Amino acid sequence: MGVHVLTRRSLFGGALLLGPLLRTGMAMPPDPMLAAIRLAEAADTAHRAAGLVSASRMAGGVLTPEWRAERIATARARFAARGNLHGLTPSTRAEAVALVRYYADRVSHADPVNVRGASRAAQRRLREVFARSGAYPLDRTAWASLAPVGPPPDD
Repeated sequence: MGVHVLTRRSLFGGALLLGPLLRTGMAMPPDPMLAAIRLAEAADTAHRAAGLVSASRMAGGVLTPEWRAERIATARARFAARGNLHGLTPSTRAEAVALVRYYADRVSHADPVNVRGASRAAQRRLREVFARSGAYPLDRTAWASLAPVGPPPDD
């Protein structure tokens, strides 16, 4: 006869093993648009951070090959995340507002010299997305409330 003793270590180990299984089994599937926005935000943040670090790592104005490869990897991850996001169409109000806020955040992080260009690019991308069939119709008042992108210009 073996005595099974529940120790703190065995309880924590069981929780670590069963935790992800219980969470995925009971949770609703994540919204693909919101998940893509979170991934794109994380990729943008990583790319910005890599740019700040690369400026401090320049020795004589040249990046080391290892750091250059790291910077290229973050740029590729950001490009892939944005590509996945651009392929989706917002079908609910929450998705539409999250997408507009994502672009507003991108404009707010733009270089001060290029804010106008970034704002126009964001407006153009959002007009394309909301013109797709099945897209949630985002009215001008909701768009205008999400500064700094502002209302879309009349074409």
